[in-house]
Amino acid sequence: MRASLSARKEQIAEYVRQYYLQHDRLPSERDIVKGTGIPAGSVHRYLVEWKESGDFLYEGRRRSARTEDLDHVSPKHILRVLGTVACGPGQEEEERFLEYIHMPECMVGKGECFALIAKGESMIGAGVHPGDYVIVRRQKTARPGDLVIALSDGKNNLKKLLPDEKEQRFILRSCNPDREAYPDIIVDELEIQGVAIGVYHSFDGGDGSFPGD
Repeated sequence: MRASLSARKEQIAEYVRQYYLQHDRLPSERDIVKGTGIPAGSVHRYLVEWKESGDFLYEGRRRSARTEDLDHVSPKHILRVLGTVACGPGQEEEERFLEYIHMPECMVGKGECFALIAKGESMIGAGVHPGDYVIVRRQKTARPGDLVIALSDGKNNLKKLLPDEKEQRFILRSCNPDREAYPDIIVDELEIQGVAIGVYHSFDGGDGSFPGD
């Protein structure tokens, strides 16, 4: 007798849980097929169905769980690294998946979060150094003083937001003692793409390198 659809899905979910606990990363589709014995076509179909229902986030051959059934693989712990963010002159907006990183829940909190890799030294006064992983909560609004991922004129940047309500404009300020090298960026319009809520710093990093270079 063939296993029911729900039984097979539970088998896949349990395999993903155990694999993650043992390897600290999510299994590939091939890993799931090999580990469960479920045919590749069926595994692929179930994962696509999960993706469409919002239970799985699909990135190529990798998956980030978004279901209560996978309670040990919470999206609060696994973040997508979606490229780099300028900490200096702005850079053209680009979102490209680089990798997953595993972060403790206390650094993530609530809401949809992702990570970006810092480029430049304009935010070292805020503890953000080249090569650091900046943890970002995706949102469209921010408070004065927040460190934001700001998009203006097609370029994004990590800066401290200081609204100038009298002039109806926005000031994007660097956090670097050398104000001459990193002057304020003043714009009339901008789009907030997220607010930085934390940073992961590697002591042997700091050379500005990042995955994909």
